[in-house]
Amino acid sequence: MSDFITQLRLAEKAAEDIYFAKINRELIESIHKRMQAGKSPFRSSDQPCAKTQAQDRAIVIEETGNN
Repeated sequence: MSDFITQLRLAEKAAEDIYFAKINRELIESIHKRMQAGKSPFRSSDQPCAKTQAQDRAIVIEETGNN
């Protein structure tokens, strides 16, 4: 029984690794495209603007149903 559980855990970990590898490849590709276009791959400041923060909070509230 423990071998079965171990196999399930390994399968789930493999699926997560594949998913996040895909996301990372997409992000790297996006950065390369921005750099080729002569744009900075990052924002001009480390702090997100107030509008972005408000939008992020609104999304979290909608998803969780909390006020």
